[in-house]
Amino acid sequence: MAAEKNDDPIEAMISSRVPRRTHQTVNPANPVETLTEQSTAEQADEKARTEAREPQSPPLHPPRHSELEGRLEVRPIGTPMGLRELAALHKRTWSTLNVQEKRVHVLLWPLAIHFGLYAVGPASERRRPPLIGAFWARCLADAPLTLGHLYPPQLFKGMLASEVFEFGGMVIDPNYQGKGLVKMMSDTARLFVFSRRPKLLITNPVEPLYQMYKQLGLRTVGREPVEHPHAFNVRVWLMYGKFDELSKPYFM
Repeated sequence: MAAEKNDDPIEAMISSRVPRRTHQTVNPANPVETLTEQSTAEQADEKARTEAREPQSPPLHPPRHSELEGRLEVRPIGTPMGLRELAALHKRTWSTLNVQEKRVHVLLWPLAIHFGLYAVGPASERRRPPLIGAFWARCLADAPLTLGHLYPPQLFKGMLASEVFEFGGMVIDPNYQGKGLVKMMSDTARLFVFSRRPKLLITNPVEPLYQMYKQLGLRTVGREPVEHPHAFNVRVWLMYGKFDELSKPYFM
């Protein structure tokens, strides 16, 4: 006898579905080991997320102490305002040495390349930084040498005017209380000499600066300083240096 047909559509729909699996909770053999594995996996995921964030957001560091105090910068001086500041610096510096410049010496200033050392710091970001040091250099082809006539003529023998440079005007503000000014000025002067590479360099430092010029490797003409012909109450040393000799310690 054939099976009886179920005429109930709802009953037929329920009976035609695939029976669902009953969710059974499996108790692990070692629950402590399972928790440890989950904790280790979570720590690994957290470490991976942290490493992924580090290149994009590096940790913040407090400002260094030198950034709060300021820094020294070397800048060229070529504007009328810069030359006025330079004249004031010379007057303020040389007044302690009882030195007075003659006008003929001042007239040669625009013919030289002037370099100024400025104290740049947080307080000077919105105003002009103070000029605390300076020096100048000029080529014989552009301007006459200030004290060239006091040197022995054979020193210039066989040289072109473009190969001779005069270096001077090195002044330091006596009121500056920071450190590293003398070293930075010496390094900047040496950098200028190596960039231009003149065959002959002459300079006339005042007596208090003689040792600093001596450290640059310059030689001395004579055994004592001479009276400066273009400045009152000042004695200077006649010094010179040839680039081939000055560069030997750096090009072995």
